[in-house]
Amino acid sequence: MTEHPGLAVIVTAALPLVVRHGSAVTTSMVARAAGLPAAAVFTAFPDKAALLEACAAAALRADEAVAAINAIDLTRPLETRLASAAVHLRSYATRLLLLADAMPPRRPRLPEPTENSGGHARHEEELASLRQALTALFEPERELLRMPPEHLARVFQSMVLSDAPSSPGEPVPTEELVSLLLWGALTPP
Repeated sequence: MTEHPGLAVIVTAALPLVVRHGSAVTTSMVARAAGLPAAAVFTAFPDKAALLEACAAAALRADEAVAAINAIDLTRPLETRLASAAVHLRSYATRLLLLADAMPPRRPRLPEPTENSGGHARHEEELASLRQALTALFEPERELLRMPPEHLARVFQSMVLSDAPSSPGEPVPTEELVSLLLWGALTPP
């Protein structure tokens, strides 16, 4: 598919609609939300499956979360920095889960990992960019840490993403996750 000038506008407008309506979303709904004529959606995407694939690829992108984590003030206490980062990580994970739940049972196929636009390899790249941003949050305390910032970033990312709201239950409060990572599970003797 060639790059259509309104593609990003259409996908941005479609993403929340796909989350809300799943495969029942219509091109006219998307066109209305994008402020475009319905023909523009048909020009950009040959069918609804292609639109859903583009939404799935867009949901995988972590650039907003990475930018928000990179913007966290490194002079703030580590606990505060990590709590802020957890909010952005959970938002990213929630978007992915909501989109996955909204997809039809026979979900659109993402491109093979060898392609630039998606698949498992693309998701791994996005997770790596998140880890890199998290690593920077630990750097100011490097000399005080028992483990390298890179390892702590991986552990923290795993903790937060595995606790993303995928069910009606409440996630572990952010302060508890941060406290557990920084101070452990046992009370000092």
